[in-house]
Amino acid sequence: MTVNFQCLSADAIQAKQSISFILTTLPTFTLGPASPLPTRITKIPTIYPPLTSTTTPCPTSTVTTVSTTTVKVPVTTTVVQPTTITSTATITSTVTKTTEIVYTQSCSSTTTSPTQTTSSTTTTTKSTTTTPSTTTTTTTKQTTTTTLITDSTTRTTQTTPTQTTPSTTTTTTTPTKSSTTTTIQTTTTITTTQTTRTTATTTTTDKPCQTNYPPDWAGKNFTYKGVNIAGFEWGCLTDGSCTYPNSPPLTSTADGPGQMKWFVSNGMNTFRLPIGWQYVTPALGGAFDATEWATYDKLVQSCLAVNAYCIIDIHNYARWNNQIIGQSAVPDAPFVKLWQMIASYYASQPRVIFGLMNEPYRLNIATWAATLQKVVTAIRAIAPKHVILLPGVEFAHADTFISSGSAAALDAIVNPDGSKTNLIFDIHQWLDKANNGTDPNCVTDNIAVFAPLAQWLRCHGRQAFLTATGGGNDDTTNCNPLLCNQMQFLLANSDVFVGYTGWAAGSYDSEEFPAPS
Repeated sequence: MTVNFQCLSADAIQAKQSISFILTTLPTFTLGPASPLPTRITKIPTIYPPLTSTTTPCPTSTVTTVSTTTVKVPVTTTVVQPTTITSTATITSTVTKTTEIVYTQSCSSTTTSPTQTTSSTTTTTKSTTTTPSTTTTTTTKQTTTTTLITDSTTRTTQTTPTQTTPSTTTTTTTPTKSSTTTTIQTTTTITTTQTTRTTATTTTTDKPCQTNYPPDWAGKNFTYKGVNIAGFEWGCLTDGSCTYPNSPPLTSTADGPGQMKWFVSNGMNTFRLPIGWQYVTPALGGAFDATEWATYDKLVQSCLAVNAYCIIDIHNYARWNNQIIGQSAVPDAPFVKLWQMIASYYASQPRVIFGLMNEPYRLNIATWAATLQKVVTAIRAIAPKHVILLPGVEFAHADTFISSGSAAALDAIVNPDGSKTNLIFDIHQWLDKANNGTDPNCVTDNIAVFAPLAQWLRCHGRQAFLTATGGGNDDTTNCNPLLCNQMQFLLANSDVFVGYTGWAAGSYDSEEFPAPS
């Protein structure tokens, strides 16, 4: 047996003749990404700069200014008597000016409703806000008091004439000295109105995310990398029926445990172990089939024995005997119970991953997401930290994960504490024209599929696990270079694509594996 390490892949498993289109291994990478890859940019400017406010708040204050002015005005007094006495008195005028500034605040706001423009990739929101206008009214009150003093009998006269008080002349006829006091009080009101209005315009572009580029640490390695060890799901059809015989990969010719040892020796660390639902619980909602489950558990224990991650995969396309789970005569409860039993069985094994369902299709995604939420809640009561894989619709294909509504619906699924920790999206993608792995010839490297998905995942803080992918493994096909391109791109974006398991080894291979070196 020869091993081809082109693109760091171990192309060493011979596919079963009836399914020769299946690529049975995938690359194990420890190198940096190769072209074509997204250009890395550092120090990307912030897309949402903080708005610096220049608005003037509406103030409230009182300023009082007091000034005292003394004005001396000459006054002539004539007294008519047998003898004419003329005296000159001095008038001392005290002017007290009080300025009182009263601010009257009038705050109003005008908001232009947002205008939203939506395209396939960006949403633009523009809003214009007029800050509150401020009206300042200044009122000045001026009081003037004038005192006229003469050497005579006291007489007080009070007048309130106009704003100014220049001088006053008083004539008094009396046989004796006279004293006259005149008080003049003037009040002047000055009103000043000042209006300040500031308009601030903010334009925000709501893109799917701030950057499409992975962090610097991405591209070094995957968290999970491995292969499907198939066989326990044989006999299951896309209508959700499973009929014996299946083909457990526990024989000398389909040695699943031996395969896993070999893959681990070549750098892999994860194995997906598909099984049909009816083989686990022959009766809907019933207990484990003791014999079948014990046999399946041997494969799981062999996986754990090589210190690998082991994915339990229920391979029923979201159906039980052609009835969609939770959307037909089959309710959610039996499916929830199934996963409660599996979670209880492996609750003490943190390296066991729960792959809830293989390739759902043609169902209501919102209802399906509600079903998965019930399962997640039930599992978390038993195994609060295990990784759970959430599959979308359309056979969990990556190319329709966003457009089918799977991304949005599954993103709403949460743990009981409201977090999304260890809830990872389960995706599949093939390289042949039909995107179903039935053609040995490949037509794409899927970079055009994974690039927008990487952007969406990074924007929403989520991750995906490619649990089935591949192409023809015949040397005459063009799959190997296209597969290498795909895996290099995924590796470069390993912050959001946490790993892969290629399809498939297990009972699809009957070649004896060499002992690990």
